[in-house]
Amino acid sequence: MKKIIFVTRQMVMGGIEKALISMLETIPKDEFDITILVMANGGELVDDLPDYVKVKCLFGDEQSTRERVINDFKKGKFAAAFKTGYYSLLARKAKTVFEQEFYHSKMLPKGKERYDMAIAFHTPASFPVVYVIDNIIANKKVAWIHSDVTQYERELQPYKEYYSKFDKVFCVSKYAMDKFTDMYPDLKKRTAVFYNIIDCIKMDKLSMEKGFEDRFNGTKILTVGRLTSQKGQDLIPSILKLLTLAGFKIRWYCIGEGEGRAELENLIKKNQLEEHLILLGNLNNPYPYMKQCDIYVQPSRHEGYCITLAEARAFNKPIITTDFVGAREQIIDGETGIIVDFDNRQIFEQISLLLKNTSFKQQLQCNLKRNDLSNKTNVENLLKVLKQ
Repeated sequence: MKKIIFVTRQMVMGGIEKALISMLETIPKDEFDITILVMANGGELVDDLPDYVKVKCLFGDEQSTRERVINDFKKGKFAAAFKTGYYSLLARKAKTVFEQEFYHSKMLPKGKERYDMAIAFHTPASFPVVYVIDNIIANKKVAWIHSDVTQYERELQPYKEYYSKFDKVFCVSKYAMDKFTDMYPDLKKRTAVFYNIIDCIKMDKLSMEKGFEDRFNGTKILTVGRLTSQKGQDLIPSILKLLTLAGFKIRWYCIGEGEGRAELENLIKKNQLEEHLILLGNLNNPYPYMKQCDIYVQPSRHEGYCITLAEARAFNKPIITTDFVGAREQIIDGETGIIVDFDNRQIFEQISLLLKNTSFKQQLQCNLKRNDLSNKTNVENLLKVLKQ
């Protein structure tokens, strides 16, 4: 069996992690021995990994560097304890994320096992990129670009040497690939698009479970994503305020958790929207809500491909999305959804249009039904790398 190892941060609730799970479920399990190497144990999605996939933690089971150093001393591993402590100290004093990631990789031992393929599967300027090149022995090495690299332009500069050592670089949208190759033109020949895989059959089954329980009989709008500045939920209260003032009977639900929650709660209170904007937190199964909502809105400032947008498309929802990287590769404006600028007035106007124009709303849904969204054949492009 061919051996593949993926290196990522943690199996938390997020688009990158969900895309990884969908890909793993597509790779033939009887042909490949698969390992996931995470930087931290746990995460909401760890139990969703296929049971035939091995999961290992890079930093062991210790909760801190101090605990790891102490345990190494107790086991007589004095050199390992010194190395961990020394590089951990350098990482704390690092002036850039790259320096920090570099010292973290130095802190860890180089792997002894050989793999047929090693894959750095996270954001473009992150630890897996460094670790796969410096610490793993593999016949082929692949990097995954999940984001708009223009958002990381300064941070990415010191990573150029590392990307030049990968055999293949996959980007989750054509736009993301174009921006990456603009930054690294020498890597253009080994860079390709790999759209995130979604399992429509599995999603449909999961959507049969219980969803909304508040018995609200007005229009339900849904947004799914981490509560962060990137995802743009901070724009929702001002849009919702305009909708309520316009007399629409509406309730907006957000699935996700993150550092932006406190700010969002303050905006809800400030605009007296407690009955109109509902934060549902992290849900392992958002699909009943996607199936049952009336309109799906993706107000992100920037994205790579945006897997939640793809999932909303799979449920044939009337969609309004901001014009981030990859949005136009998923939505045909005016035909399969509506694309707007990151602007509260524009989003308000387009939601109002959908609420008033039922035939237009239905046409968007009919057009979406004609699309094949799974992208499952993409996995063949990954496996081809093994043969090159």
